Amino acid sequence: MSIKEKKFLDFRSTFPAYSQAIYMNHAAVSPLSKNVRDILTNYWEKRSHIPVDVYPSIMDTIEELKKMICGMIHAKNSDEIAIIPNTSSGLNIIASGLKWEKGDRIILNTMEFPANVYPFMNLEKRGVIIDWVKPVNGQIQIKEIKPLVTNRTRLLSISFVQFLNGFKADLEAIGMLCKQKDIWFVVDGIQGVGVIPVDVVKCNIDAFASGGHKWLMWPMGTGFLYTNRKLLASIEPTYAGWLSVKNSWDFFDYKLNFLDTAEKFQPGTLNFMGLIAAHKMLSTFLELKIENIFHRILSLTDILLHGLNKLSIKIITPEHRSLRSGIISIELPDPEKIFNELYANHIFVSLREGVIRFSIHCTNTIDDIEKTLQYLKKII
Repeated sequence: MSIKEKKFLDFRSTFPAYSQAIYMNHAAVSPLSKNVRDILTNYWEKRSHIPVDVYPSIMDTIEELKKMICGMIHAKNSDEIAIIPNTSSGLNIIASGLKWEKGDRIILNTMEFPANVYPFMNLEKRGVIIDWVKPVNGQIQIKEIKPLVTNRTRLLSISFVQFLNGFKADLEAIGMLCKQKDIWFVVDGIQGVGVIPVDVVKCNIDAFASGGHKWLMWPMGTGFLYTNRKLLASIEPTYAGWLSVKNSWDFFDYKLNFLDTAEKFQPGTLNFMGLIAAHKMLSTFLELKIENIFHRILSLTDILLHGLNKLSIKIITPEHRSLRSGIISIELPDPEKIFNELYANHIFVSLREGVIRFSIHCTNTIDDIEKTLQYLKKII
């Protein structure tokens, strides 16, 4: 066994769920590590005994977390990172904070999860027009986007990875198009960040929003929003809190002067319990290295795809490695019956829109894949 393989298996061993079932549902929600449990127990101990207030040390941890997020997505500075509870919050900050004029246009696509649709559709009442890209063979490519670009196109938003079929967008190509056309480029990162390398600067991404409870394996209610300096200066927060302004600790100096950093999107107390756990998990991910995590996931999905093809199962995920993520989705007759039989055999996947979705993390093993294929063969 290689040192790298041992590290992944040691990491897997910190999750009780993997000893109880074959879990391949990380695109929905990841299990929590006992390391997270220990961190939360320790936090409870500190908060339940004198002196109770742990605010200063927690803020130091959150600053470290922001720096680690910067490293993960290759942002320039941690003051471009805001801590938010979920992806929807981040996308709503962008959609509601920009100045819009009647006739402005936004490019979306018809494969998106609603979190990356409704914040922008909400602008239609202000006269903003949505232009919809339709996928071809389950993919959104530049050639489908270009014809929709006009001189009134202000913003394009797309998921890093599509939630249903696992298609991985070419962010670098789309980002270059947006830069050339002076269009804000916004990315819903939740189905790829942490397990697929991304460089927000290289890809000319203006905003990148993500929750942490899926592939990052953070507790629910934790996430982050990246906004580069140009976009940051263009967004006026639609809600204000005591911590979103300058000199916030001068309580009776009522001046609504928003911060110049992404912290202006953090109006008050954060989810401290969730964030100390996020800090622990992200430090582990960075130690394992995102590139190594993605390589392992691709290797595991290679095995699953090979087995599915041998069973002549219809695969709706683009199979080329350059287009792929940790999500592999299939179509079968009577998918609900098959989903229930997999569940009964302690194989946890998702059933979405009549599609059975496997979402494989670096914590899965070849044995997980082979046993799943054996069960599928029996069921089919």
